[in-house]
Amino acid sequence: MTGTGLAASSGFGEDRIWEAVLHQRSPVTWRTYETGVGGSVRYPVYGIDADGLRAQLTESERQAMAEWGLSGDVDLALLIVTIREALRSAGLDPESAGREGMNLSLVIGHENLGTVFLVDRLLRSGGIVPSGPDEALPSFRHFQDSFFHIQTFPYLFYLARLFGVNGLTFTVNNACASGLYALELGRQLLASGSTDAVIVACSDYAHVTEYLWLQDKGALSKKHELRPFDRKRDGSILGDGAGALVLESADLAARRGAGAVCEYAGGSFGQDTWSLTLPDVSRHTYSSVIADAVARWGGAGVDLLVPHGAGSPLWDRYEAAEIRRSFAQLSMATPLVTAFKGYLGHTLGASAMLEMLLMLRCMKEGLVPPTLHYEEAGAKIELPVAAGWEKRDIRTAVKAVPAYGGFHAACVFKTIDLKEEYGGKE
Repeated sequence: MTGTGLAASSGFGEDRIWEAVLHQRSPVTWRTYETGVGGSVRYPVYGIDADGLRAQLTESERQAMAEWGLSGDVDLALLIVTIREALRSAGLDPESAGREGMNLSLVIGHENLGTVFLVDRLLRSGGIVPSGPDEALPSFRHFQDSFFHIQTFPYLFYLARLFGVNGLTFTVNNACASGLYALELGRQLLASGSTDAVIVACSDYAHVTEYLWLQDKGALSKKHELRPFDRKRDGSILGDGAGALVLESADLAARRGAGAVCEYAGGSFGQDTWSLTLPDVSRHTYSSVIADAVARWGGAGVDLLVPHGAGSPLWDRYEAAEIRRSFAQLSMATPLVTAFKGYLGHTLGASAMLEMLLMLRCMKEGLVPPTLHYEEAGAKIELPVAAGWEKRDIRTAVKAVPAYGGFHAACVFKTIDLKEEYGGKE
């Protein structure tokens, strides 16, 4: 992994977001959604300022979004901003990254790409009347461009065109685990020899429809507090965010003289089918994927684990039990655990990517921040949750997620020095 890009409620860019973590800032605000028919919905969110996001776009990027009819698409804007940052971080020119004798591929992880922009227009529209007696569905005429964009493939085309992608392109949707599934797909593309480098990017804008659906499921905090694994936890708060990375073979990175953020060693993945929105506590799929990933790539041991930590009374308890079980199976001590949603909010389809990238910053700094708003362990949590700052050498770290849809993932990351291991240039 040679480049990263991040955007969250606390700012744009990894350094800005890490600074907010260091100062333990938890920027929860209130978002008011005007329906266009006289109503509104107000909900708490770790929100990104729309004007601030627009200011991050270059003039050519703003013009391109306008040309595509997507000037108001926040998810697309977040993807553009973070992909550009990741390419620059990797030492690649964002405007010609795929035209330098390199086959560059793209994997997007997203839960509802294109849908939010259409839903906004539908919810905020007034009455649309037929243009004539033969028009049975006037709303289609009015919103036909937006209907077209929910097919998701235009986003692959637009981003490929913008950043010079000339290899394989995919979209991935595995709910909150999308980032890890997308990363693994990128690794497999490299391992197959199908591409030289891969951009992997995820984004999520905390839309009112997500809020209303998750509120109906009882997944959101009524106290408007996100407290992973804490005794007083009662649910999540949504957040806006995006993360992107550049993945390439170690040989290519060494030849380019690129610095390595880390090595993605590998991951393990499993599928439950008992319930769309509840864990199957009888199958232990989550502990199985963690144990498998650590056994295959963990080496001497794991120094840090970043869980999902959504602040849910049920899911946090399930997650804690499965984490303990996984390391007990391996006769290993449970590693230090810290959760990031108190800093970021629950960014849904972007959460695994964003939190993994922050975990990599912990590896770089040798510093683990406390789990924000964690004060007292909930019943049967029994995890070594970071309640204060921890300085330590982190050589191996795990990001793990149990997600809606029965998706379970655990990925192992290691520190690496390309110059030592592959003879790269200074």
